[in-house]
Amino acid sequence: MEEQASQVTIDFAKQLIELSRVIVDIFKTSDLDKLPSMNRIIKEMYRLQHGSEDPAMQTIDVEANVIYSNFDMLVQVLKTAESDSDLPSLQNAVNKFLHNINEATVNIAAMFGLV
Repeated sequence: MEEQASQVTIDFAKQLIELSRVIVDIFKTSDLDKLPSMNRIIKEMYRLQHGSEDPAMQTIDVEANVIYSNFDMLVQVLKTAESDSDLPSLQNAVNKFLHNINEATVNIAAMFGLV
């Protein structure tokens, strides 16, 4: 994106960077207590994107939806598996959703010229 970034794009990019930090922390520690932070960040990203007519926000729509939908699925899996949280398949699902979110985050960062 070569033109001057709007404030919405800058704010979204800040949230994107924060999301990336949280994901890295979760991968390092396996601490799912960070999910409320992810939720707050992703809600703010959604609000920024869907409250804007900025072309940059439209450009990232597909990748942003990967973030939103994978986080929703992650939460649903954790809610349905609360009684069996030690299942290896649960950990595999959590890792897959986090990987998908991380990949979309990197793709958006590349679209913004951050990587």
